[in-house]
Amino acid sequence: MFNKMTKAASAVAVLGLAGMASVHAGGGGNPDQVRVEARMELGNDQAQAKARYRDRFRDGLLEQRFDVEAEDFKPGAELVVSVNGTTVGSIFVNDLGVAEMQLRTAEFIDEPGDGTPIAPDFPRLMPGDTVSVGPLDGVFK
Repeated sequence: MFNKMTKAASAVAVLGLAGMASVHAGGGGNPDQVRVEARMELGNDQAQAKARYRDRFRDGLLEQRFDVEAEDFKPGAELVVSVNGTTVGSIFVNDLGVAEMQLRTAEFIDEPGDGTPIAPDFPRLMPGDTVSVGPLDGVFK
């Protein structure tokens, strides 16, 4: 999981995230690799979440990875996860207040711990796209 941040540290982290987006363009102008992240929090050591998306072309296929980590939520709660306003799934908070989602292109799942197959129509995310985890909203940077 990720560490809780104070408001001051959170402000620094949000400013630092602008440099975390990585989009590498191929010869045709389309990115051949994307890495973006969004951090969300209610503040004052309350519920927080982080969503990460990355993709790359591998063996002629687009390999996509999308994962969400949420903490300090009420145990047993269901958190709906949406990307650009479209629901991509739900996660359930365990007894420790933590919930996780890990999606990956099916062709690249080698082991059970690699995640759940990502929908074939899952969008290719870029900086500026949005994500929500339960009551939290964020923007990928």
